Amino acid sequence: MSAEPMAALDGESLRAREALGASVRSGFEKAGYAPVSAPALQPASIFLDMSGEDIRRRMYVFADPAGDELCLRPELTIPVCRLYLESAGGVQKLCSMGPVYRYQQRGSAKLREFTQAGLECLGAADAEAADAEVFSLAARALADAGLASYRIEMGDLALFDALIDALDLPPGWRSRLKRHFWRPDYFRKLLDRLAAGDASEETGDRQALVSAIAGLDEAQAKDVIEDVLKLAGIAPVGGRTLEEVAERLIEQAELASSSVPKAAATLIADFLAVSGAPQEAIARVRTLAKGAGVSIEPAIARFERRMELVAKKGLDLSRAHFATGFGRNMAYYTGFVFEFRVDSLGPDAMICGGGRYDGLLSALGAGTPVPAVGCAVGIERLLAAVAKEKGQ
Repeated sequence: MSAEPMAALDGESLRAREALGASVRSGFEKAGYAPVSAPALQPASIFLDMSGEDIRRRMYVFADPAGDELCLRPELTIPVCRLYLESAGGVQKLCSMGPVYRYQQRGSAKLREFTQAGLECLGAADAEAADAEVFSLAARALADAGLASYRIEMGDLALFDALIDALDLPPGWRSRLKRHFWRPDYFRKLLDRLAAGDASEETGDRQALVSAIAGLDEAQAKDVIEDVLKLAGIAPVGGRTLEEVAERLIEQAELASSSVPKAAATLIADFLAVSGAPQEAIARVRTLAKGAGVSIEPAIARFERRMELVAKKGLDLSRAHFATGFGRNMAYYTGFVFEFRVDSLGPDAMICGGGRYDGLLSALGAGTPVPAVGCAVGIERLLAAVAKEKGQ
């Protein structure tokens, strides 16, 4: 990859990138995905609300002369979903290609402007079949480009949600664990506090505030906390945002007002430790759930059917690694997630990623739920991976 994060390309490099991008998109079109083009300029609020924190902190956000807050699109899924909402709806298979933009730290060799080729399967009722199709098309795109060596990381957020729903947890903790699963560092700390069940660290005025918000729903509690901090002239410290301060205080209120079985926290931790080959890992998940006396069999059956459908498409899953704690870094994923990685590329190892995002269209304004799954291929990274494999 170029050491210049927004480098211009010479004729040969430009032709190679454009040829590979066109080849990937052509493969998607041959599979029945209609090409669309979404604007590079997008409303910033949508991405700020719905992307993961990794994307949010790397967005290019600015105000236009009219005062509207815009951003350069950091990915293609949300822009294509917005196009879908402007159409007649129904089942649609769409593909797109174009530049996306993400800030990188100074000195990083990672590109700030790079090309993605993506596909989105929207409205298909058979979720497992759609997952298998998108996953297989991603693998085929890499194979057609000439890439033979890569590894696959995959997970399934629906398995985690099923486990949380099956456990005897207070509603506040149940929703919080689901919502923050994709933030691994924060989630682990959250789980540790859940297991400890101890709010004793809060004293004095802080404990009084914790007591005051106990029993309120999350939106009400955040409003109270924001008002109190503003009235007191208190600004967040230690790099924390107001949102993070509110999250911490609400957790303390929930710990103080609810009891969580330690066995439940232990089971969650054991569940998240499962990893390995997909079939072996899901067998361990089934054994773990049965041993704890909880049923998540429907979610397990859906996972197994998905893997069967992938195998029927001729994909070799021997290089796939499944982990129950794998969730990618986007907030909108809700189910099956995956990445194709080439470790020799270092920080650019992830060359293709995707997954299921059944809640995104509703969050964008769809009147009824729209099942959805998609993926995106990084063209520059794929080009570098192929060249590296060929020794160029």
